[in-house]
Amino acid sequence: MNAERAQDHSALTWNEFLKYRTYRRGFQVASMGISGLVGLVVGWEYISSVNIDPTQMVFGFDPLLAMGAGLFMFTGFCALLGPLLGNFVFNFLVLRSKRLPFRLKEDLFLQHVKKNRVDPSYQSFANPVPDYYGEKITSLHGYRRWLRNCAAYRKKRDEFLKM
Repeated sequence: MNAERAQDHSALTWNEFLKYRTYRRGFQVASMGISGLVGLVVGWEYISSVNIDPTQMVFGFDPLLAMGAGLFMFTGFCALLGPLLGNFVFNFLVLRSKRLPFRLKEDLFLQHVKKNRVDPSYQSFANPVPDYYGEKITSLHGYRRWLRNCAAYRKKRDEFLKM
């Protein structure tokens, strides 16, 4: 079993993994926008078909205000469901046979990020934390830059603490 995992793990290079990560983020953002628009259209269709009595309050508010708030909340809820849908579509369309190697690489990548990231308790406006979750890392060059930024942050922090 471990030999199979090691073989599957090596089937995906770091560059491919980071490229797939970028694609996945694109799928998540696009599906968030699309599902938000779908939620807006569905909510608008519902609101436009409901008879509103302007003399009757809804939850103590004007009916039009309550309906608008409901539409806004439904649109936001649908937009929040978008990344889940985008992740599902990405796994189904793009990864297919590389799901397991991708997950193994992602676990390893997140362990590296967790091990190398800086302590955010010393951040300030002059010395912000460099990408705490590693979301902006899209290449090996970007990963090395992130490591250098983390080292520079630690150096600035240590120099500040010495003063």
